[in-house]
Amino acid sequence: MKVVFCGTPWISAVLLEHIIKSGIKISDVICGADKPIGRKQILTPPPVKNVALKYLIPFWQPENKGKFYEVLEVIKPDLVVVVAYGMIFTKKILELAKIGFFNLHFSLLPKYRGPDPIRAQILNNENEGGVTFFKIDEGIDSGPILDFKKITIEKDDTSTTFLNKLLEVSKPFLVSSIEKILSGNFILYPQVGEPSYTKKITVNDTFISFDKPLEFVYSRIKAFSYDPYSRFYFNRLGKKKIVQIISAKVSDKLLDDKNFECGSISGFEKGNGIFVKCLDGSIFIEKIKPEGSKEMNAYDYFINGFSMKIGDKI
Repeated sequence: MKVVFCGTPWISAVLLEHIIKSGIKISDVICGADKPIGRKQILTPPPVKNVALKYLIPFWQPENKGKFYEVLEVIKPDLVVVVAYGMIFTKKILELAKIGFFNLHFSLLPKYRGPDPIRAQILNNENEGGVTFFKIDEGIDSGPILDFKKITIEKDDTSTTFLNKLLEVSKPFLVSSIEKILSGNFILYPQVGEPSYTKKITVNDTFISFDKPLEFVYSRIKAFSYDPYSRFYFNRLGKKKIVQIISAKVSDKLLDDKNFECGSISGFEKGNGIFVKCLDGSIFIEKIKPEGSKEMNAYDYFINGFSMKIGDKI
Protein backbone atom coordinates (compact mmCIF):
# COMPACT_ATOMS: atom_id res chain seq x y z
CA MET A 1 0.00 0.00 0.00
CA LYS A 2 1.06 3.58 -0.63
CA VAL A 3 1.73 5.41 2.62
CA VAL A 4 2.30 9.16 2.26
CA PHE A 5 3.83 11.28 5.04
CA CYS A 6 2.85 14.96 5.46
CA GLY A 7 4.84 17.25 7.75
CA THR A 8 7.33 20.09 7.77
CA PRO A 9 9.23 20.97 11.02
CA TRP A 10 11.99 19.14 12.87
CA ILE A 11 9.65 17.09 15.07
CA SER A 12 7.95 15.74 11.93
CA ALA A 13 11.38 14.90 10.51
CA VAL A 14 12.40 12.97 13.63
CA LEU A 15 9.23 10.89 13.51
CA LEU A 16 9.44 10.35 9.75
CA GLU A 17 12.97 8.98 10.08
CA HIS A 18 11.86 6.68 12.91
CA ILE A 19 9.00 5.36 10.76
CA ILE A 20 11.39 4.67 7.88
CA LYS A 21 13.89 2.90 10.15
CA SER A 22 11.09 0.75 11.58
CA GLY A 23 10.63 -0.81 8.13
CA ILE A 24 7.40 0.92 7.10
CA LYS A 25 7.72 1.96 3.47
CA ILE A 26 6.86 5.60 2.78
CA SER A 27 6.04 6.07 -0.92
CA ASP A 28 6.04 9.89 -0.94
CA VAL A 29 6.64 12.86 1.35
CA ILE A 30 4.70 16.14 1.26
CA CYS A 31 6.15 19.12 3.09
CA GLY A 32 6.23 22.93 3.20
CA ALA A 33 8.24 25.19 0.95
CA ASP A 34 11.93 26.08 1.28
CA LYS A 35 12.24 29.33 3.24
CA PRO A 36 14.90 32.03 3.67
CA ILE A 37 16.59 31.60 7.06
CA GLY A 38 18.91 33.80 9.11
CA ARG A 39 20.37 37.23 8.55
CA LYS A 40 21.61 36.30 5.11
CA GLN A 41 18.19 34.89 4.23
CA ILE A 42 19.63 31.69 2.78
CA LEU A 43 16.93 29.58 1.10
CA THR A 44 16.72 26.48 3.31
CA PRO A 45 14.71 23.26 2.86
CA PRO A 46 12.42 22.18 5.72
CA PRO A 47 13.70 19.32 7.94
CA VAL A 48 11.22 16.80 6.49
CA LYS A 49 12.51 17.44 2.97
CA ASN A 50 16.06 16.68 4.16
CA VAL A 51 14.91 13.28 5.46
CA ALA A 52 13.20 12.54 2.14
CA LEU A 53 16.42 13.42 0.30
CA LYS A 54 18.48 11.28 2.68
CA TYR A 55 16.36 8.17 2.01
CA LEU A 56 15.71 8.93 -1.68
CA ILE A 57 11.95 9.26 -1.19
CA PRO A 58 10.03 11.36 -3.73
CA PHE A 59 8.95 14.65 -2.16
CA TRP A 60 6.40 17.30 -3.05
CA GLN A 61 6.02 20.90 -1.88
CA PRO A 62 2.56 22.07 -3.01
CA GLU A 63 1.94 25.80 -2.61
CA ASN A 64 -1.75 25.61 -1.71
CA LYS A 65 -4.74 23.29 -1.34
CA GLY A 66 -5.32 23.22 -5.08
CA LYS A 67 -1.76 22.05 -5.75
CA PHE A 68 -2.03 19.62 -2.82
CA TYR A 69 -5.08 18.04 -4.44
CA GLU A 70 -3.22 17.71 -7.74
CA VAL A 71 -0.27 16.01 -6.03
CA LEU A 72 -2.53 13.43 -4.36
CA GLU A 73 -4.28 12.74 -7.65
CA VAL A 74 -0.87 11.77 -9.04
CA ILE A 75 0.22 9.70 -6.01
CA LYS A 76 -3.13 7.94 -5.39
CA PRO A 77 -2.35 7.13 -1.73
CA ASP A 78 -3.91 4.46 0.43
CA LEU A 79 -2.96 6.13 3.73
CA VAL A 80 -1.78 9.66 4.53
CA VAL A 81 0.01 10.17 7.89
CA VAL A 82 0.09 13.80 9.05
CA VAL A 83 2.40 15.28 11.70
CA ALA A 84 2.50 19.09 12.01
CA TYR A 85 1.70 19.94 8.39
CA GLY A 86 -0.52 22.92 9.15
CA MET A 87 -3.32 22.57 6.62
CA ILE A 88 -7.04 22.07 7.17
CA PHE A 89 -8.04 19.50 4.57
CA THR A 90 -11.25 19.74 2.57
CA LYS A 91 -13.59 16.79 2.06
CA LYS A 92 -12.48 16.70 -1.59
CA ILE A 93 -8.86 16.17 -0.51
CA LEU A 94 -9.67 13.68 2.27
CA GLU A 95 -11.54 11.44 -0.19
CA LEU A 96 -8.35 10.93 -2.25
CA ALA A 97 -6.85 8.51 0.30
CA LYS A 98 -8.47 5.05 0.24
CA ILE A 99 -8.08 4.38 3.98
CA GLY A 100 -7.95 8.03 4.98
CA PHE A 101 -5.83 10.77 6.51
CA PHE A 102 -4.58 10.14 10.06
CA ASN A 103 -3.02 12.78 12.30
CA LEU A 104 -0.74 12.62 15.34
CA HIS A 105 -1.90 15.33 17.76
CA PHE A 106 0.03 16.31 20.88
CA SER A 107 -2.80 16.27 23.41
CA LEU A 108 -5.44 13.90 24.74
CA LEU A 109 -8.34 14.76 22.47
CA PRO A 110 -10.88 16.28 22.62
CA LYS A 111 -8.91 18.57 24.98
CA TYR A 112 -6.63 21.14 23.34
CA ARG A 113 -7.65 20.87 19.72
CA GLY A 114 -5.97 23.33 17.40
CA PRO A 115 -2.49 24.63 16.55
CA ASP A 116 -0.57 24.86 19.86
CA PRO A 117 -1.62 22.13 22.31
CA ILE A 118 1.80 21.71 23.97
CA ARG A 119 2.09 25.29 25.22
CA ALA A 120 -1.59 25.33 26.22
CA GLN A 121 -1.15 22.33 28.51
CA ILE A 122 1.81 23.96 30.27
CA LEU A 123 0.02 27.32 30.51
CA ASN A 124 -2.91 25.62 32.24
CA ASN A 125 -0.67 23.66 34.64
CA GLU A 126 -2.02 20.29 33.53
CA ASN A 127 -0.55 17.29 35.36
CA GLU A 128 -1.33 14.83 32.56
CA GLY A 129 -1.00 15.06 28.80
CA GLY A 130 -0.26 12.81 25.87
CA VAL A 131 -0.66 12.12 22.16
CA THR A 132 -3.65 11.03 20.09
CA PHE A 133 -3.70 9.33 16.68
CA PHE A 134 -7.01 9.97 14.94
CA LYS A 135 -8.66 9.94 11.53
CA ILE A 136 -8.98 13.43 10.09
CA ASP A 137 -12.43 14.71 9.17
CA GLU A 138 -13.54 18.17 8.02
CA GLY A 139 -13.51 19.60 11.56
CA ILE A 140 -10.58 20.84 13.64
CA ASP A 141 -9.02 17.75 15.27
CA SER A 142 -12.51 16.30 15.72
CA GLY A 143 -12.23 12.93 13.95
CA PRO A 144 -12.57 9.44 15.48
CA ILE A 145 -9.64 8.11 17.53
CA LEU A 146 -7.53 5.07 16.73
CA ASP A 147 -5.42 5.22 19.91
CA PHE A 148 -3.85 7.55 22.49
CA LYS A 149 -0.96 7.52 24.96
CA LYS A 150 -0.88 9.34 28.31
CA ILE A 151 2.17 10.80 30.05
CA THR A 152 2.68 12.73 33.29
CA ILE A 153 3.49 16.43 33.19
CA GLU A 154 5.86 17.27 36.04
CA LYS A 155 5.60 20.52 38.00
CA ASP A 156 8.76 21.98 36.45
CA ASP A 157 8.22 20.68 32.92
CA THR A 158 8.57 23.37 30.30
CA SER A 159 7.11 23.20 26.80
CA THR A 160 10.57 22.06 25.69
CA THR A 161 10.93 19.19 28.18
CA PHE A 162 7.30 18.18 27.65
CA LEU A 163 7.75 18.18 23.88
CA ASN A 164 10.84 15.97 24.19
CA LYS A 165 8.90 13.51 26.34
CA LEU A 166 6.03 13.47 23.84
CA LEU A 167 8.48 12.88 21.01
CA GLU A 168 10.02 9.81 22.67
CA VAL A 169 6.57 8.37 23.44
CA SER A 170 5.38 9.12 19.91
CA LYS A 171 8.09 7.13 18.12
CA PRO A 172 6.89 3.60 19.00
CA PHE A 173 3.28 4.77 19.34
CA LEU A 174 3.15 6.14 15.79
CA VAL A 175 4.78 3.05 14.29
CA SER A 176 2.38 0.66 16.07
CA SER A 177 -0.60 2.82 15.05
CA ILE A 178 0.40 2.78 11.38
CA GLU A 179 0.98 -0.98 11.52
CA LYS A 180 -2.53 -1.47 12.95
CA ILE A 181 -4.03 0.48 10.06
CA LEU A 182 -2.00 -1.38 7.43
CA SER A 183 -3.06 -4.73 8.94
CA GLY A 184 -6.71 -3.75 8.49
CA ASN A 185 -7.38 -4.86 12.08
CA PHE A 186 -8.32 -1.62 13.79
CA ILE A 187 -11.33 0.12 15.33
CA LEU A 188 -12.03 3.86 15.50
CA TYR A 189 -13.76 5.42 18.50
CA PRO A 190 -15.61 8.76 18.65
CA GLN A 191 -14.06 11.45 20.82
CA VAL A 192 -15.68 11.64 24.25
CA GLY A 193 -15.79 14.67 26.52
CA GLU A 194 -15.95 18.44 26.34
CA PRO A 195 -13.62 19.80 23.63
CA SER A 196 -11.31 22.74 24.24
CA TYR A 197 -9.37 24.74 21.67
CA THR A 198 -5.95 26.36 21.41
CA LYS A 199 -4.85 29.33 19.34
CA LYS A 200 -1.67 30.05 17.45
CA ILE A 201 0.77 31.85 19.76
CA THR A 202 1.99 35.30 18.72
CA VAL A 203 4.83 37.38 20.16
CA ASN A 204 2.25 39.63 21.87
CA ASP A 205 1.09 36.63 23.93
CA THR A 206 4.56 36.13 25.40
CA PHE A 207 4.99 39.38 27.34
CA ILE A 208 5.26 38.80 31.10
CA SER A 209 3.72 41.06 33.72
CA PHE A 210 5.32 40.59 37.14
CA ASP A 211 2.31 42.01 39.02
CA LYS A 212 0.64 38.60 38.76
CA PRO A 213 0.82 35.57 41.11
CA LEU A 214 4.10 33.64 41.03
CA GLU A 215 2.48 30.47 39.65
CA PHE A 216 0.87 32.46 36.82
CA VAL A 217 4.20 34.06 35.86
CA TYR A 218 6.08 30.75 36.11
CA SER A 219 3.54 28.92 33.93
CA ARG A 220 4.09 31.48 31.16
CA ILE A 221 7.85 31.29 31.36
CA LYS A 222 7.62 27.48 31.18
CA ALA A 223 5.13 27.58 28.30
CA PHE A 224 7.22 29.98 26.21
CA SER A 225 10.47 28.04 26.60
CA TYR A 226 11.16 27.98 22.86
CA ASP A 227 10.70 30.64 20.22
CA PRO A 228 8.78 32.85 20.80
CA TYR A 229 10.16 33.04 24.35
CA SER A 230 8.54 34.88 27.25
CA ARG A 231 9.78 38.47 27.46
CA PHE A 232 9.42 41.84 29.13
CA TYR A 233 10.34 45.48 28.49
CA PHE A 234 13.42 46.75 30.34
CA ASN A 235 13.69 50.52 30.73
CA ARG A 236 17.11 51.85 31.69
CA LEU A 237 19.00 55.06 31.04
CA GLY A 238 16.23 56.33 28.79
CA LYS A 239 16.29 53.25 26.57
CA LYS A 240 13.61 50.58 26.20
CA LYS A 241 14.75 47.05 25.39
CA ILE A 242 12.98 43.73 25.06
CA VAL A 243 14.53 41.01 27.23
CA GLN A 244 13.62 37.39 26.52
CA ILE A 245 13.59 34.89 29.39
CA ILE A 246 15.37 31.70 28.35
CA SER A 247 15.20 29.86 31.69
CA ALA A 248 13.81 30.48 35.17
CA LYS A 249 12.62 28.52 38.18
CA VAL A 250 10.80 28.77 41.48
CA SER A 251 13.52 28.61 44.14
CA ASP A 252 13.30 27.08 47.62
CA LYS A 253 15.33 30.00 48.95
CA LEU A 254 13.34 32.04 51.48
CA LEU A 255 13.34 35.76 50.72
CA ASP A 256 12.00 38.63 52.78
CA ASP A 257 10.38 40.19 49.71
CA LYS A 258 7.02 41.39 51.02
CA ASN A 259 7.96 45.06 50.89
CA PHE A 260 9.36 44.99 47.35
CA GLU A 261 7.42 46.35 44.38
CA CYS A 262 6.39 43.88 41.68
CA GLY A 263 9.04 43.79 38.97
CA SER A 264 11.90 44.75 41.27
CA ILE A 265 15.06 42.77 42.06
CA SER A 266 14.40 41.07 45.40
CA GLY A 267 17.66 39.15 45.56
CA PHE A 268 20.37 37.53 43.48
CA GLU A 269 22.86 34.67 43.35
CA LYS A 270 26.26 35.75 42.12
CA GLY A 271 26.94 34.32 38.70
CA ASN A 272 23.63 32.43 38.61
CA GLY A 273 20.72 34.85 38.28
CA ILE A 274 18.35 37.31 39.94
CA PHE A 275 15.10 37.10 41.90
CA VAL A 276 12.25 39.27 40.58
CA LYS A 277 9.28 40.09 42.78
CA CYS A 278 5.86 38.90 41.64
CA LEU A 279 2.54 39.45 43.40
CA ASP A 280 3.00 36.74 46.04
CA GLY A 281 6.64 35.69 45.78
CA SER A 282 9.76 35.93 43.64
CA ILE A 283 10.75 34.14 40.43
CA PHE A 284 14.42 33.25 39.92
CA ILE A 285 15.50 34.25 36.40
CA GLU A 286 18.61 32.45 35.14
CA LYS A 287 19.33 32.92 31.44
CA ILE A 288 18.08 35.79 29.33
CA LYS A 289 18.52 37.16 25.81
CA PRO A 290 18.48 40.95 25.67
CA GLU A 291 17.45 42.58 22.40
CA GLY A 292 20.44 42.69 20.05
CA SER A 293 22.59 40.47 22.29
CA LYS A 294 23.40 36.80 22.79
CA GLU A 295 22.05 34.61 25.58
CA MET A 296 23.60 35.46 28.94
CA ASN A 297 23.23 35.11 32.67
CA ALA A 298 20.68 37.50 34.22
CA TYR A 299 23.11 38.36 37.05
CA ASP A 300 25.81 39.37 34.58
CA TYR A 301 23.40 41.56 32.62
CA PHE A 302 21.54 43.38 35.38
CA ILE A 303 23.97 43.38 38.33
CA ASN A 304 27.36 43.43 36.60
CA GLY A 305 26.32 45.18 33.40
CA PHE A 306 23.99 47.87 34.76
CA SER A 307 25.17 47.93 38.41
CA MET A 308 21.58 47.38 39.56
CA LYS A 309 20.87 46.72 43.24
CA ILE A 310 18.28 44.91 45.28
CA GLY A 311 15.12 46.97 45.16
CA ASP A 312 15.71 48.36 41.67
CA LYS A 313 12.91 47.73 39.17
CA ILE A 314 13.72 45.92 35.94
